[in-house]
Amino acid sequence: MAGLVAVTGCSDGDAGPRPRESAHGTTHQGTDVGEGIPPVAGIPVILGVKSLVLPIEPYLVTDRQMSAILRARQELVAPCMRRFGFTWPDPGPGTGDSGGMPPGMKNAANMDRRYGITDPALAARHGYHFAPDARQRTTKESSAARPTDESSAAQPDAEALAVLTGRSADGTPAPSRYHGLAVPEGGCQGQATARLTGGRPLGNDPLANEINIVSYQKSRADPRVRAVFRAWSACMRKRGYSYAAPTDAPGKDPRFTGPTPTRQETDLAEADVACKRQTNVIGVWFTVDTAYQRRMMASKGPELARAKDAVRIQTANAARVLNDHR
Repeated sequence: MAGLVAVTGCSDGDAGPRPRESAHGTTHQGTDVGEGIPPVAGIPVILGVKSLVLPIEPYLVTDRQMSAILRARQELVAPCMRRFGFTWPDPGPGTGDSGGMPPGMKNAANMDRRYGITDPALAARHGYHFAPDARQRTTKESSAARPTDESSAAQPDAEALAVLTGRSADGTPAPSRYHGLAVPEGGCQGQATARLTGGRPLGNDPLANEINIVSYQKSRADPRVRAVFRAWSACMRKRGYSYAAPTDAPGKDPRFTGPTPTRQETDLAEADVACKRQTNVIGVWFTVDTAYQRRMMASKGPELARAKDAVRIQTANAARVLNDHR
């Protein structure tokens, strides 16, 4: 049932966090009230992203934390659903892993792909595809090996969905009672979420998530970043490729969207990374991205403190639930 939730602002893989509706509201870009472009003291040359940390990252739920939170929620949901008479399995190995994040994504900032592909070795080997994730591969194998029939949990019928979420299939509120028993507010899943979060949103705090996304959007449109995109584009033209910006590559070309990377794809990816390094795309974009985040965060100290506390509460409660169910 972890697939029923989408609680983190994940990217689509080739670049940073895409604007999208979250489970807690819509990004509205009202966070940055500053005028003009934020100044930067200087722009360093940065060739890779492995050591980079954006200012908002300490306020975002990590992949490991989200996995534990979702697994703990499933541990709470299962007995609740059984109390209403539904056959509901205990979470299997790996339930909740990654919280819907792509392989390698450590949190919603998605530094590994926020500025597109940046690792020369991975580009040469995998192109724009994600490198295989050993943990996810193990999880899939163990899930496939389990003989139990979990179809009722994977695709709950209308009655089960109503008790699980407190909502009917069309999104309207479900009846408050089922076979004489009172359904918790928000269903079994809502009750479990409230126990883990203390009534706050599950996963990333909306403010932290919004700063993360809005800084990406604004930095991508910043004239300093657009200028380095033009330099990158000129570098790519010399290598025989026509892309206006790194965010355009590889596009929807079927040569680059198959199940495995082709030689054409890895050649393009290698050129992409080489031109990013030659023109300092990462150095410019990260520096500008950071400047927008710092400006947005400067006036939000108390709110961000509560966001960090929300992460602590969720992870601590999840740890207690998982310890109790060992």
